[in-house]
Amino acid sequence: MYTADHLRAIAAARPSSPFARRIAALLTPILFASCAPDGNPNPPTLSVTDDFGYTVALAAPARRVFSVIPSLTESVAALDPDVLVARTRFDRAPELAHLPSLGGTIQPNLEALAGLQPDLVITWSGSAQGTIGERVGALGISVYRANVRTIADVRSHLRRLGTLLGREARAAALVDSLDVALERVADTVRGRERVDVYYSVWHDPPQTTGPGTFIDQMIEHAGGRNVFGDAARSWPRVSVEAILRRDPDALVIARHASDAPAAPWIEGPGWRDLRAVRNGRYLVVDGDLFNRPGPRVAEAARRMADFLHGPR
Repeated sequence: MYTADHLRAIAAARPSSPFARRIAALLTPILFASCAPDGNPNPPTLSVTDDFGYTVALAAPARRVFSVIPSLTESVAALDPDVLVARTRFDRAPELAHLPSLGGTIQPNLEALAGLQPDLVITWSGSAQGTIGERVGALGISVYRANVRTIADVRSHLRRLGTLLGREARAAALVDSLDVALERVADTVRGRERVDVYYSVWHDPPQTTGPGTFIDQMIEHAGGRNVFGDAARSWPRVSVEAILRRDPDALVIARHASDAPAAPWIEGPGWRDLRAVRNGRYLVVDGDLFNRPGPRVAEAARRMADFLHGPR
């Protein structure tokens, strides 16, 4: 039985003849395989099923990762920030600023990505964005396709990415911490009268959140009631007239990077007639925090609870 020391000596040796060199080249992989743990020439794989139903299997933990989904970029950073090799222009956290930007989330620069030699790329599972996964896969790069809609999805992706990164214990700790933080938020508002909330994902045209989404669940944890919790879609577009008919107690408005610090449109026609606007009961929040289903959802829920019911 050859030991690792024997194999290192064989690899370092320089046979004198072409024939000897050819034999050494043929035998070395076999010798290495023969001393694999438990005599198994195939190393164990890290395997998960992604949201498109594909099996993602890696021979070793991913060490060079790129994600086109900002919320999952945050999840990877929480698991192991050192594995990220690039970002999109929507990944604006200061700790990611040193990474090269590959552009947008729908059409990243795949040529530049290939040059970074990632061993795992995280992309959307939806059919509209499926071509990214196909093109990345054609480069011989492992692809993890994801759909993140609920808080349960946040937990699931933390666990699965933890497996692919070899960070299972870290993933379990993050999930436990998230659950404890969300329960703590719910405890602070338990027994309080629920506040009817309109959440503005976008204002022109108005778009909000429907039932079952992570924002709908966040409102619930914060002691609110989503006024469009009965919508037929997850992210419905609505009219100002429809919002007026429901006349919420409070507004939470997601501000995007390109927006003004405040929301001047809230004083415009229709909006200014809402009871919440007349009473000054609206909050402009950071869209990079509130609109992302990632490991910081409990922080967003806490801020919303403080707004709706006051800090405790």
